[in-house]
Amino acid sequence: MSQMPPKNSDSQQPDANSTQQADSSTPENVVQGNQNRVVQGNDNQSVLGDNNTVIQGNNNTQNIHITNYYSSEEVSNAFVKPAQETKKTLQNQRYDLNAEPEKEVITRPKFKPSLQKYRFEYAEVVKPSKLFGLVRKPIINSHRKEAKYFLEDLGGGVELEMIAIPDGNFFMGSSEEKNASSSEFPQHLVSVNSFFIGKYPITQKQWKAVACLPQINRPLVVDCSKFKGDSYPVEQICWNDAVEFCDRLSQKTNRDYRLPSEAEWEYACRAGTTTLFHFGDIITPELANYNSCEDTKSSREFFHNQTTPVDNFKFPNLLGLYDMHGLVWEWCMDHWHDSYKKAPNDGKAWINNRDNQLRVIRGGSWADIPVNCRSASRKKARIDEQGNYLGFRLVCC
Repeated sequence: MSQMPPKNSDSQQPDANSTQQADSSTPENVVQGNQNRVVQGNDNQSVLGDNNTVIQGNNNTQNIHITNYYSSEEVSNAFVKPAQETKKTLQNQRYDLNAEPEKEVITRPKFKPSLQKYRFEYAEVVKPSKLFGLVRKPIINSHRKEAKYFLEDLGGGVELEMIAIPDGNFFMGSSEEKNASSSEFPQHLVSVNSFFIGKYPITQKQWKAVACLPQINRPLVVDCSKFKGDSYPVEQICWNDAVEFCDRLSQKTNRDYRLPSEAEWEYACRAGTTTLFHFGDIITPELANYNSCEDTKSSREFFHNQTTPVDNFKFPNLLGLYDMHGLVWEWCMDHWHDSYKKAPNDGKAWINNRDNQLRVIRGGSWADIPVNCRSASRKKARIDEQGNYLGFRLVCC
């Protein structure tokens, strides 16, 4: 009787050491070769070789299942070694039981807003000479300039104006200024990347619009200011409340809003100047809201003894920012340090690894004398401190 040909043309061909057997009643093929393989046909086929692999299927093409068989030693190593490594890692790793849980890092797309042009006049104050021993009023010269900004819609017809600040370098801190604090030394060169900053401190109208948004980490008091007015700066704001405001606005807009670093704040305040104030070496109540009781009698007439609307003064600085001197102290991201020794020079916030309950505030307030309102002046405040002299301004990157 002649042998039946194999069903599959791709069947294994025997070599010199192989044998082939067949049965007329059941076309079942067995092929044995130097690789110790067995092929069984008739719709259900199996292949056994040195790798202990079994293949079952129909015509070797459909519904193929592959099963690997491992030795007991291989199985033991697969489970015991990773367990030993994990145990060793846990033993060597140290944990800080008092550490706060890590916050989820949210990565947002690169912000590319549509910018508009903004034309304004800034002031330059010239100290007058004395005439017959009498002190004359400072001379205020104005100059025209242009900046770029974008508008953020906070809802309900409330908008936030954010001014574009170009990157650059500046000397941060005080040189040998009279009445300068030791915390303002040493003066050091800092490089700052471009960012956006609020044209004004956050107003009460803007605060109310964002305070009504869904809570992120803590509740916010909607009506918290002592001196009332929609266009007045919001005050009596602690550092944690300011951060919560930033978090809520970031969630609403899908942009990164935050408090400025101390370097960003001073860079924006100076606006390329090196004088005590961005408009010169003297301050006048015609340009800022501060405690002017130490000044001349005419100046005392301008002392407001409270906050004023953010658009109360005509002249911003050279970048188009208002109320950088006086009005309200403004919170920064940085932890407080007693000096600039070992301070970073990249413009980023100076944050300690350990918890620090003191943060930096800048700019002075309506209740502060001129020396506290200088561009380089800096103070510290507890993160839970609230007062009618404490507000903030936003940064967006």
